[in-house]
Amino acid sequence: MRLLDKLGASVRASYEADRRANPHWFIGSPDGQGSEFLFVENVARMLGCGLDFVRRIPRSELPASKIGARLIFRRADVIAFINSRRDHGAGAKLVPARKVRMPVAREPLQLIAPENAGSFDPVVYVRSLTKGENQRDDKGKTRG
Repeated sequence: MRLLDKLGASVRASYEADRRANPHWFIGSPDGQGSEFLFVENVARMLGCGLDFVRRIPRSELPASKIGARLIFRRADVIAFINSRRDHGAGAKLVPARKVRMPVAREPLQLIAPENAGSFDPVVYVRSLTKGENQRDDKGKTRG
């Protein structure tokens, strides 16, 4: 076998392997609209969404045929699905303005460490905040 024949056989084998692995790449027609039947990947590209979204669309809304492990859609069904979701602008939806929540202090703010005190001890501060409540030490025992 000549070198060009070997190269040609190798290219054909690679093309067929690629065609079996990624059939959605090989759908096309002279008008650029593709064939009548589409794979999930082609429908996802048409809708501008992910593959999982297309697979979750109920079959009552977007009919499909299952051939082996692949879902196949008719182009006319996909176009009908797109048209059924069209927003005709029959009334503007008013979106209420978002309320900004401002924290409200129930008590006047106080300094964490008074200026006349020495160094700040966070343990003493937290204990002063929880004074009167049951406190647990780091072993889970209740202290009063």
